[in-house]
Amino acid sequence: MSYSRYDFEGLWFSIYRKVLKLNETLGEEALDKSQLREVCTSIFISQTQRGIVKPLVLNSFMKSVMNLINNVKDRKVQETVYKTISDIVKNGKNKVKIT
Repeated sequence: MSYSRYDFEGLWFSIYRKVLKLNETLGEEALDKSQLREVCTSIFISQTQRGIVKPLVLNSFMKSVMNLINNVKDRKVQETVYKTISDIVKNGKNKVKIT
């Protein structure tokens, strides 16, 4: 398995820069350098889900659906759309009448 497409170093340093800026605002309570590294590494592991940043891969169908429902904020409508698409995928046909 190749991890060449993941920018682990860039992500870690990005987190480090953010933590460093926040640390500067703490004044006397600021962390020392070893504590900063530990905090950054913990955040890095948490954000990368065990060290691997998994890019979201969307096919054209998923992109079309997302574009169609982009402005839907009603949770019940979102659930209906999800259930309908799930039924179509599982059964190969739509058993729900869409109006």
